[in-house]
This record gives sequence, structure tokens and C-alpha cells, in this order.
Amino acid sequence: MKEFLQSYGQLFTLLSVTLIPFTIWWLGIKFQDRKAKRDAKLNLFFTLMANRATNPVVKEWVDALNLIDIVFQSNKKVRTAWAAYYDALHPRSQHMDNIEAFKLDLLSEMANDLGYKDLKQTEIGKTYSPQAFRNRSDWDIKLQNEIYRVLSASKSFSQPFTDDELNNNAQNEEQGS
Repeated sequence: MKEFLQSYGQLFTLLSVTLIPFTIWWLGIKFQDRKAKRDAKLNLFFTLMANRATNPVVKEWVDALNLIDIVFQSNKKVRTAWAAYYDALHPRSQHMDNIEAFKLDLLSEMANDLGYKDLKQTEIGKTYSPQAFRNRSDWDIKLQNEIYRVLSASKSFSQPFTDDELNNNAQNEEQGS
């Protein structure tokens, strides 16, 4: 019996020495994979939350929406909410009037998946945007409209000015000096 225990004890020691490090390595890989997937979900969610009230829509918002199917592939509720929101985004959608409700549903499902169970849709719907940002946005729109107005009344770059136009321009510059 003693010999039996010694021989199997050595085998057990050998297996322990080889299997324990392998098991620890394998568990570490699994943990890193789970962490990477959670981090991807968090980054996507934070991007959508940070840009949920941005108007006009920014590229980061669009990029994040396009990643939902891959990042939340295992959550059917999130993907269903994304499909409904995607449908509402279409210009001819019958749900166009409820687009904000679909957006809140999507963000709420993502929040639930990530463990933010107490985050209500009313809280998700609240955003802060300083008046200075709105003023700047209004000014940018006015500037773009004015540039468009001026350029649309101008000659194309491909059409050269006539000699009369060049002479009139030169005379106007001399009179202004």
C-alpha cells in the first residue's frame, strides 16, 4: 500500500506541477477575454451616452451604433431595441415621431446589461448642454448658410472671369484704396 501511495503520489505531484500552471493560465485568458468584452460594451455605451443629445449627429455616435450588433451579440434585448431604433431612424419610417423613445429604450437595455439597473429612462433622457454650445452651433449654421448663399451666386471655379469682369474688379479695388 505504501508503494502504491508513493508511486501515485509522485504521479499526483507531477500532474499538479503541470496542470495547476496551465489551469491558472487558462483562467487568466478567460478572465481577460471577459474583461475585454465588458470594456468594449462600456466604451460603446459611454460613447452613446455622451453623444445622445448632440445635434447634428457626430461620427462617434454613428460608429458606436454600427458596433452594437457585434459588441452586444449575446444580448437579444439590446439587439431587438437596436433593430427598433434602426427602423425608426429611416426617413420614411412610421416610427419617426417616436425616435427618442426608441433611443431611450436602446440605452436603457444597454444600461441593464451592464449592471446599471437603477438608471431610469427619465435619467437617460436628461442631458446638459451649455447655452454657449447652442450659440456656437447657431452661429455655425448661419455662417454655413451665408457661405452657401455667396458661393451659389458666384461663378464656378471652372469658368474664368471675362476681361470686363476683371477690369471692373480692378477699378473697384482702386476706388476703394
